[in-house]
Amino acid sequence: MSFRLDGRVAWVTGGARGIGAAVSIKLAEAGAKVAAMDIDEEALKSFSARMAAEGKGIFETYQGDVCDEASVAGVVQAITRDLGPVDILVNNAGIIRDRMFRNMALEDWRSVLDVNLTGTFVCTRAVIEGMAERKFGRVINTASISALGNPGQANYTAAKSGVIGLTKTLALEYARHGVTVNCVAPGATLTEMTRSLPMEAKKRFIEKIPVGRMAEPEEIAVMHLFLASEEARYVTGQVIFVDGGVSCGF
Repeated sequence: MSFRLDGRVAWVTGGARGIGAAVSIKLAEAGAKVAAMDIDEEALKSFSARMAAEGKGIFETYQGDVCDEASVAGVVQAITRDLGPVDILVNNAGIIRDRMFRNMALEDWRSVLDVNLTGTFVCTRAVIEGMAERKFGRVINTASISALGNPGQANYTAAKSGVIGLTKTLALEYARHGVTVNCVAPGATLTEMTRSLPMEAKKRFIEKIPVGRMAEPEEIAVMHLFLASEEARYVTGQVIFVDGGVSCGF
């Protein structure tokens, strides 16, 4: 089955790198008009040039901060002007500030909660009422296998657990308005950050993964494509782990 998104407008936060870039590409290949937003202007320029060279589809890029309501409002206004109202929101933007709890500064806690959880709230609030008015919407949030608990990531685990709770609550509030709200929870994935890890660290990750390897970003993105599609219209409030079987052990 080929999931098609022809004519839909998709907004992907953190959309110029890693899993976000893979999601942006996957949605564009399915026919969506994609707005990739990122706080990193250089990453956006590089991604935009790559997409133009490869001719992947209709792309626009926007610099913005998911934690800043004014920034988000400006991006949404620009997307609506350039591509049309947002039909699909992928809340992918996130950061980590890993520390064992005894060494975690309040700033480490706040910054991770702000981007991962508050950013999801701010971006969703900017578009979900419009989706409800048009009787169609897909909100796809990003959790993590770390939501189940991970030493050194108390801040990240708390943020991603909060994203799961937010997802389930919004699914209940908006189901009757044609809007589905789901959550993808990736496991260890080969992004720029993980590719730079020492080999020993990678081996420790892989030892915990039943399928015996880390995911490629495209393998995570295909779940976003399904959840964005018409075929997923009866799927809402779900947290889908794409983790090679790691969560089966929890």
